[in-house]
Amino acid sequence: MIKPRNYPMILIALFVLILLSSCAPLESYRTGDELSKANRWEEAIPFFEQAVKEDPNKQEYIDGLNRAKREAAKVRYEKARQVLASAPEANLSVLEQVAKEASLAYSLDPENSAIKAFASDIKGKVNTLMNNLKSLSSQAEVDMQKEDWMAAVTKLRQIVKISPSYENATNRLLKAEQEGTRMLYQQGIAFSKQEEWELAVHAFKSSMDINPNYLDVAKLYKDAMSKNNADYYISEAEKAKQVQDWERVIQLLEKAGKYHPDNLDLVRKLEVMKIQVGQIYFQEAVKLVNQGKFYKAFKRLELAAASSPSLLDDPVYKETVNNFCAKLMERAGKFSGREMWGNSLVWLQRAEALNRNYPGLFQRILEVKDQINKRIRKSIAVFDFSSPSNDRDAGKIAANKLIAYLHRNASGDLRIIERENLQSILREMQLGQTGLVDIKAVQTAKMRGIDTFIMGDVLHFAATKTDTPSISQVKALVDETDEPNPQFLLWSMANQRPTPEQLKSAPPSTIKKKIYQFISYRRGTTKISAIIEVSYKLVDTLTGENIFTNTIPGKAFKEDTYQDSVPAANIPYDPLELPTEVEVMDELTNEKVSIMGQTILKNFQSLEVEYFNQGQQYQKRRNPELSVERFTDAIFDEKLKGISTPISQKSMDIIAELVKDE
Repeated sequence: MIKPRNYPMILIALFVLILLSSCAPLESYRTGDELSKANRWEEAIPFFEQAVKEDPNKQEYIDGLNRAKREAAKVRYEKARQVLASAPEANLSVLEQVAKEASLAYSLDPENSAIKAFASDIKGKVNTLMNNLKSLSSQAEVDMQKEDWMAAVTKLRQIVKISPSYENATNRLLKAEQEGTRMLYQQGIAFSKQEEWELAVHAFKSSMDINPNYLDVAKLYKDAMSKNNADYYISEAEKAKQVQDWERVIQLLEKAGKYHPDNLDLVRKLEVMKIQVGQIYFQEAVKLVNQGKFYKAFKRLELAAASSPSLLDDPVYKETVNNFCAKLMERAGKFSGREMWGNSLVWLQRAEALNRNYPGLFQRILEVKDQINKRIRKSIAVFDFSSPSNDRDAGKIAANKLIAYLHRNASGDLRIIERENLQSILREMQLGQTGLVDIKAVQTAKMRGIDTFIMGDVLHFAATKTDTPSISQVKALVDETDEPNPQFLLWSMANQRPTPEQLKSAPPSTIKKKIYQFISYRRGTTKISAIIEVSYKLVDTLTGENIFTNTIPGKAFKEDTYQDSVPAANIPYDPLELPTEVEVMDELTNEKVSIMGQTILKNFQSLEVEYFNQGQQYQKRRNPELSVERFTDAIFDEKLKGISTPISQKSMDIIAELVKDE
């Protein structure tokens, strides 16, 4: 309890507190005002805010705060403009700094239209710059993957100017510069060896643009520049003429002509030289034909026609070509007689290059190509698999599904023999569908065009259905009856003459009695189990040996529950929803046959590689004729598949090398 003598002290303390509280907003305002007078607007804002917070109705405080914010926003705005003006080029870090200042200015004075427009403009520039960086970076990555180093360097240098740290641009630029300098230098060396001095100059110059101090690039650039003119090529052409290197003479004069396309003397000199060289090549070709060196003769005739196109209308040239074509056809015929269709095609194609309208040539080429396609298309025959004792049709089902899968997925260089054709072949082989094959039967199959047998046994093929029913019981409400309420009887005895008011509060005269009953209902689980196991093998009809053997097992399970409905107990009806045993077995069989088909096709998926490797083996054994056959098979196999890989080009190059002395 407060003693009376303490009242004066309490009143004084309260007065001091009230006085201090009334002075606090004023002190904050005065501090803010002093800072404002010193143009320290942002420092003044917290003091004005404190004053407004403590006395929110004081308009003087509110006006001071708003003025400080407006002036602080102007300071930020001007600072942002100065930073932007000082940046000569677009730079992400500068723009981000400007955007930060503009954002702060806008937050201080969102009503200022100039600041609002400036902040929006800077934000747009930052977004544009980020999009440019993203685009340049992705394009540079593509250029680097394509090894277009000069383009990559150009883009990465732009990125580094904008933002050196963006997606590791600095390190990527260093790599691009190193790789680009090296590659362009090597290109320049290669062009120099080919005496393509204009291209060499460009390559060396591009290399120097990236790194002017790389190895001896400056010296090589200077040397290439000195040779990048018509006089150099004319001088070298004279030297080549002295040693009768006619092909080089023509090439050098043609390169010289590119520098002075309007120099009529140079044009006439080139034309005269081409005619002379064409005649020289033609005469050499005639001698080579007589010597039986057909490939060299063919190349000379090609050079003659290229050097002097007017030769094509010369009767002597035409007669020589026709006679040569006849000899080429004769040589091709000898190879065809030995079933060396690849070698035959080599010479027929040479005849076609000289005179595509030579009588009978077109048909001969078609026949040879058909034979090659027939040879390389591997023919596969699928026998009916043997069946387990529980299902006599299982083997036939598996074989039919395998044939269908192979038809859908086999590449163009595989031929799946139709069952009708297989039946006639089997009769000739005197075999049943699942009979074992001996070596004579295999040889008969090879003669009938079968390369591979697929045989097998279905070891297990069954589907079983298991039902596990049960009877369950549930307590359910089946009826309700009205019975006298004992409480009402007691109340009646206590209130023999009740008033209307008492009747209103009386308990009910009857109550409901619920009648429950245990109801039985059927429920259970049904399960279908399927099992399959197939053993199969691939037999090579050339050797009778197994190429591949495998066994594929498989199981499948389908299960569902069911139950009767009991509406009184809110138990819903759950029907049995299961496929049949046949459907489950069919699904499992399809799955395992697909796996079987995939493993079978893997043995034939790279036939072009196999042919190419065989060609290389024959080449090492110095058997050029068989080598040509296998390389030709590799080329045609890719055509049948509709693919193109380096194998085809390599095969053509090797074939040209193998027959160059023929």
